[in-house]
Amino acid sequence: MGAEFSRLALGLAARPLPVLGALVAVQWLALLAFALTVRHNGLVFYQGGDQINYSTNAWLLGNAQLPPAILGYGWAVLLLPFGWLAESDYVSYLPWTIGLNVLVLGPVALACVYALAARLGGRLLGLWAGALWVAAPYVAIPLFRADYHERYVEQFLPQALGLTALADYPSMVCLLVAAWLLVRALDAGDWSNAALAGLGAGFAIAIKPANVLFLAGPALLLLLARRLPLALPYGAGLLPPVLLLLLWKVRGLGDLPVFAFEQTRLAAGATLGATVGASVDVGRYVDLDWANFRSNMADLREFFWSVRLLQWAPLAGVLAVSRRSLPVAGCLAGWFAAFLVVKGTPAQSTVESGSFFRLLMPAYPAYFLLAVSLPLLVPGLAGRIPARLLPARPARISRRVLAAAGVVFVILPLLAIAVARPLSRERPDAITIGPILTPVDASIDVGVRAAGASRTLTWVHRDFGATEVFYRVFRTSAGGADFDCLAEGSPDCRLEMLPLGTTREATFTDGSPPPGALYRIGVATNWQNDAEGGDVIALSPPVAATP
Repeated sequence: MGAEFSRLALGLAARPLPVLGALVAVQWLALLAFALTVRHNGLVFYQGGDQINYSTNAWLLGNAQLPPAILGYGWAVLLLPFGWLAESDYVSYLPWTIGLNVLVLGPVALACVYALAARLGGRLLGLWAGALWVAAPYVAIPLFRADYHERYVEQFLPQALGLTALADYPSMVCLLVAAWLLVRALDAGDWSNAALAGLGAGFAIAIKPANVLFLAGPALLLLLARRLPLALPYGAGLLPPVLLLLLWKVRGLGDLPVFAFEQTRLAAGATLGATVGASVDVGRYVDLDWANFRSNMADLREFFWSVRLLQWAPLAGVLAVSRRSLPVAGCLAGWFAAFLVVKGTPAQSTVESGSFFRLLMPAYPAYFLLAVSLPLLVPGLAGRIPARLLPARPARISRRVLAAAGVVFVILPLLAIAVARPLSRERPDAITIGPILTPVDASIDVGVRAAGASRTLTWVHRDFGATEVFYRVFRTSAGGADFDCLAEGSPDCRLEMLPLGTTREATFTDGSPPPGALYRIGVATNWQNDAEGGDVIALSPPVAATP
């Protein structure tokens, strides 16, 4: 029996592509089963982040308009072509974003996990890693306490599996690709893989600037491998997306948020006082709260089956990987540790709320690869891997591939950002409601009917398919404006209207509006179809209270 199993395993390892194809099919089927069983509202699963901001940014860029550059540009640029097929709201983007995540990025991530694990322990370890990559999110479900089910299954897993419009999943996959390319550069010793690895890391930073923490891993790899000359092409690939991110921030915000300028804004006129000084605002991005980190570890002990397993797996994994490649071990350790320290310690990162896992998502592949390499600790195994089971020496990347990558990830984003014009201060096509940049949707047609002092509003809008929506009614106060534009760069126009109420019917009666009042209707939704929560996904143009 053991001999037959060994022959079967070696046979699968000799032809890994059919196995990987089967794993992709299993990945899709498992995700389909999960999506059908977890709570959702149409294609709206739990999001809990900047999903509306990202789709609005993409829609504005697709219409040659520059949004306030609060977020990175990378995900918006990738979503930009879908803006020509979708409407302005993020619900209409969901079929495209979920399709991109599941059908394209999911298999890419699986292939990179296989390739990295195969580099460390041969094709058998690669296939083992690929199978675990597909199964691990679901296998972990019963390992959490029952009362943590909603936070892990309903709130975290949709993001970790790509069922949202957030940038966490694509940025994680981008970092995984960048790590694979860097290990290829280490093995091939050529500049082309290193340059493309740098470009991948740079674009991941463009998607989410916090991904700059990933660079701790490549730095350790190059130092431990004593391949510092590879840092030059790596840096050459890294630099263009980072410089483009700076351009995006300067054009969209008027300055770089990493620099804090002491200034005073005076009331509604936004008159600026004298600039007293400038300093690098490190505390805005790095807030190490070790008491909160200890609390997170205690909560893991409370909610998970074995906190020791979670804590010791990456440490033992570093030893296991180092038996095959000390530089790769350093890369994975630096990658994971940087995110764990910077993203796992702040007060807003808590296991109890579930935010701890989402904030560490970009480092999940590093943790996974360390944990899955534990079989290499078996005495003698690391040195007895047959050469026929090891991947071939990687080839150089052709200049055509490098040129194509440069066009897609540098030239086209540069053109999109360069030609985009700032939002109008008089009639902006997107208005910020709370922290959310919301598109103004002219297809929401609002009518007003007078009945004495009262006004009855009715409205129609396009069909949102299987997604149930509800409505927020806004009105200006006496003599007030409906929005106020702040900041330099592309204006951040914030809604200044009073929320009158929430309704599921496309009608609302306001008893006594002040003279000259304006109304707007916000179409809102959430994953639970709960009118007590949710965010506005599209805002109507203003309509006067006087019909």
